[in-house]
Amino acid sequence: MLIRAFEPSDADALADLFHMSVHHAAISDYSPEQVFAWSPSRPDAKRYVEQAIGRTFLVAVGDDGTVIGYGDLEPNGHIDHLYCRPDFVGTGVGSAIYAALENVATDAGIETLFVEASEGARRLFERRGFSVDGRNDFTIGGVAIHNYRMSKSLTR
Repeated sequence: MLIRAFEPSDADALADLFHMSVHHAAISDYSPEQVFAWSPSRPDAKRYVEQAIGRTFLVAVGDDGTVIGYGDLEPNGHIDHLYCRPDFVGTGVGSAIYAALENVATDAGIETLFVEASEGARRLFERRGFSVDGRNDFTIGGVAIHNYRMSKSLTR
């Protein structure tokens, strides 16, 4: 596996990966209605090109060159996305992307990382030293869903 900077040509693969991840990995923690509300359709690939501006945006690529995960870090320490293909969940891809993002944050002098994590992502972030600061309960399209506000201090 190689973790590299996002390239605009990755956008279509990331749109597919996001939608597939929500529908095939998150379904173990959320109802079908919640999963559909979260990602009712594949997002527009242009969203990823726009999202990459001003952020650290990393892509994990398998040995065959296929995109298998991605994550991003905003300059204020917010991790907005951290997703991997459902068939790579539990294989270390998410942890490797996270570790690369944390290294970037440390090098940039960011003191605290924070995230709104799904149930599945919560487990990954807890293993990486994050604390749950609270639960967010909200609705999307009339469907109740939740995630967790989590943070981690990088100062020692």
